[in-house]
Amino acid sequence: MTKQRPSRRSESGFTLTELLVTIVIVGIIATLLPTAIILGLRFTSDTERRVAATSAVGTLNRYFYGDVRSADRVTTDPACGVAGVIVHLSRPGTDVVYTYDQPTGALNRVTCTDGGVVTTLLGRFDNTTSTHPVTLSCGAETSCTSPMEVTLTVQSDPAVPPTALTAVRRSSSS
Repeated sequence: MTKQRPSRRSESGFTLTELLVTIVIVGIIATLLPTAIILGLRFTSDTERRVAATSAVGTLNRYFYGDVRSADRVTTDPACGVAGVIVHLSRPGTDVVYTYDQPTGALNRVTCTDGGVVTTLLGRFDNTTSTHPVTLSCGAETSCTSPMEVTLTVQSDPAVPPTALTAVRRSSSS
């Protein structure tokens, strides 16, 4: 007697239930994925702007104190052939000018000596949030003619309180 083999059903392919579950899962992922990508890119862009602005404030801080300390005169007069002067610090043989270029958002430190002009990019600010992210106030005086204390206020992000950098000039007897 020969044993008859049971007929085998072909196991290739998906059942209707498996196919429907797969379509539903792919549909959910396809719906949520673009939103997640957009949120991730927005978060990255905002974070990048904040980091750049914080870096600019740190770099400004590094130069500003020494420049004010060595300045004999503080004004807002143009110098070095640059426009957009925030503050102009003078000492014999050297002028240092801090400028902000609104179209590019660039905060620059321009040093003018007899040897030439050197421009240092301190950083970039988001030029869409503020037209003047760095402003000058000269201590208690109303004019910047000869202040002893010079303050730059940096508003790098409208959602965050501004940062005030205050430096004191050396006394004239030094």
